[in-house]
Amino acid sequence: MKKSIQEAETEAVEAVAPVYTAGELARAAEQVFGVSPDIVTAAMAVAGIKAATIAEAEKVIKEFANKEVK
Repeated sequence: MKKSIQEAETEAVEAVAPVYTAGELARAAEQVFGVSPDIVTAAMAVAGIKAATIAEAEKVIKEFANKEVK
């Protein structure tokens, strides 16, 4: 099955995207994600992720921040 150009470009970008530890992401939380370091630390811990790219971390943080509190 052939991939679209956009899919191929996305995979190429993801293949070279740097991976950061949860601690590194937390230290850059306010600058990169606009949230407190505590939010990043909690989001990564709840998701069970120890390292991620900026894009992966952003997705996890958004999902965590938008979870309904019961």
